[in-house]
Amino acid sequence: MIAADVDAGLSVPEARPLGEWIWQQDRWVIAPVAASAGVSALVLFLSAMGLFALMSISVSRRTREIGVRVALGANPHHVLSRIVTTAMVLMGSGVAAGGGLVLLSVALGLGPTGRPADDVVSFAAWIGITSAVMLVAGLLACVEPARRALRINPIDALRDA
Repeated sequence: MIAADVDAGLSVPEARPLGEWIWQQDRWVIAPVAASAGVSALVLFLSAMGLFALMSISVSRRTREIGVRVALGANPHHVLSRIVTTAMVLMGSGVAAGGGLVLLSVALGLGPTGRPADDVVSFAAWIGITSAVMLVAGLLACVEPARRALRINPIDALRDA
């Protein structure tokens, strides 16, 4: 062994690879971190589903408006882009306001470690991921109900609403 070559009186009772030693030291940390990540992912998923439902219902209630616009000769692509643009402006302002408040509070030292330089970097990444998920959920939620409303006959949309 290498230890015996260095010092004959040196005893190494248990020789293990460094990776195995680190794994044994860190295995108690992995379970809480994994649980925290799982709960965070679940909260993000449920928030996205709630937002999806809210946006979908909001656009579905505009079926009559969509029918009137199409009946008056509006281009269906312009109607769809107007609905999506309105939804994305609403979503974007919410994401910007919420993300800005979180980053401001972290920059003031109210983050988990109290070191703004470290906390802002980790929170900025999390806010980016959360914002992307919410914006995609909002986009998907408004596109399909609007497309469905555009496929029906404008007269039927006016009659049903």
